[in-house]
Amino acid sequence: MVDLTKYLEQAADAAKRRNYAMAVKIYGQVLAIQPDFGEARAGLRKVLFQKVAQKPASKLTAILFGGLNLPIAGLMRLVGQHAAAAKGYERYLAYDPTAEGANLKLGNSLERAGLTKSALAVYAAYAEHQPRCLEACRAAGALYYEQGQVNEALGMYEQALKVDPRDQDSLKARKNLAAEGALASTGIEKAESSRELIKDKDKQQKLERSDRLQLSADEVDDELASIEEQLQANPGDQKLLRRAARLREMAKDLQGALDLIDQLLQKNPTDSELLEIASDLRIRLQEQMVQKAVKRGDDGAAKRANAALGELRVGEARRRVERNPSDLGARYDLGAGLLESGEIDEAIKELQQAVKDPRKKTDAMFLLGRAFQLKDLPDLALGQYAKALVAAGSGVRANEALYEMGVICEGQGNKQAALGHFTKIIEQDIGFRDVAKKVEALKN
Repeated sequence: MVDLTKYLEQAADAAKRRNYAMAVKIYGQVLAIQPDFGEARAGLRKVLFQKVAQKPASKLTAILFGGLNLPIAGLMRLVGQHAAAAKGYERYLAYDPTAEGANLKLGNSLERAGLTKSALAVYAAYAEHQPRCLEACRAAGALYYEQGQVNEALGMYEQALKVDPRDQDSLKARKNLAAEGALASTGIEKAESSRELIKDKDKQQKLERSDRLQLSADEVDDELASIEEQLQANPGDQKLLRRAARLREMAKDLQGALDLIDQLLQKNPTDSELLEIASDLRIRLQEQMVQKAVKRGDDGAAKRANAALGELRVGEARRRVERNPSDLGARYDLGAGLLESGEIDEAIKELQQAVKDPRKKTDAMFLLGRAFQLKDLPDLALGQYAKALVAAGSGVRANEALYEMGVICEGQGNKQAALGHFTKIIEQDIGFRDVAKKVEALKN
């Protein structure tokens, strides 16, 4: 593998000399070679922030030269082409580096493309640039934790709670991380963790690698081969089967992972964790079918596969609700799926339950707004969007709520109210959908 260290040094030196164009070019070259190079991705984002601080970006320039990348990136996200979507957002952010929505979507696209180090770099860089961005703080915290950086994760959740002291996700994460830190400091481990009892250094290192959520492709292959060899001697070993399923998932062999989970479910048919994993794998496999059809350019197959995906999502969510009626997260997923499939009344029923879940409250209120909008009940829709806006505070979901409120007011002939909603979006992200065009049209 090419040693890219010297290029990072060159980029950092260029940034110090305020030769931002050169720094951006070098970081871009590094990322072309190694897309999941977190240090390079972080460097690129910080250089662009420094550049815009020296010379504020022109929103008009961003729209004229980078704006076309946003709808293209959005389309790529929709069809599951997340790496391509990330490139689109990166191209837009070259012109408007501080756009919150584009930064968050870039991080999400990188994450869904499997480029987790780059995704973390994007979230962390934006959280540093804009400390009051709740979504960036939470996302960075989650990825720091996945990579075993507990202190960094805790710091991000603490930052999130400065923005919203009542944020349930951050409160829960902070509590768990604090407990984990206390446990580690005492040297006490749970029964399954026996690192302190292992005296052989090589064995300890292997165990630590095995426990990590992020393994290299070679590490995954090596451990999977070892596990499958052990399964030949102990084919019914539940722990080995679970680990093999996880490794197959990490190796992108979703069908192989599902086969192993189904094998486990034969002996543990009511295991809620296994049922959830199986459900997730079935949905992801169907998503792959949609993506393959899109890539082939087979519109008919893509449409059929997408319809089947919608039915599968609704079916899996319905089964989760049947297993546990008090699972508000499952009710949200069911409501979202029913809404997408056009079963609006049933969707409203589920979403009205899901709104009681603090973690899903904002999204549930937003979807309720959309449901009432589809039923041609604009006043009820406006009420739900307004609630979602208050709950979201800022970020992409807040802008989405404002946008829909603007559309409703525009449809009612209330141009002044519509202009007010769209203008609030521009204050945060002028590149959001077609909001700039709508403002210009309403002003004339």
